[in-house]
Amino acid sequence: MTILFSISKAKSLLVSAVLISCCLPAQAAEVHIENVTISKIRGVGDFSSPVYANAIEIWFATPVNLPAGMGCPALAYRVYVDAKHKHLIAAVYLAFAMGKKININFDDRLPIRGDTCEASYVDVVN
Repeated sequence: MTILFSISKAKSLLVSAVLISCCLPAQAAEVHIENVTISKIRGVGDFSSPVYANAIEIWFATPVNLPAGMGCPALAYRVYVDAKHKHLIAAVYLAFAMGKKININFDDRLPIRGDTCEASYVDVVN
């Protein structure tokens, strides 16, 4: 009887562990994408929606593929930079004005505006 009880208890614990693991929230993700061409930069000031207010949108010439499981869409046409990050904005404008490509880091731990991630850093490259 004790062996039967132990097996039943073990099955019960296994099922509980499986159910808990599949129901846990997804981990935050960040991804580094290289050699991206900027097609346009949009500055957003006080907007009717606070979600988009005070940001810079960096639009890409070609959409960027992001891994599944991020809080952003798998196909990203743009990324946001909060207006308070003037050093990032300066780097983006420099790259755009000089026709340089950028490496960009998407991070879904930062605020997501609409369904679009914010950039945590930008490299200007040749």
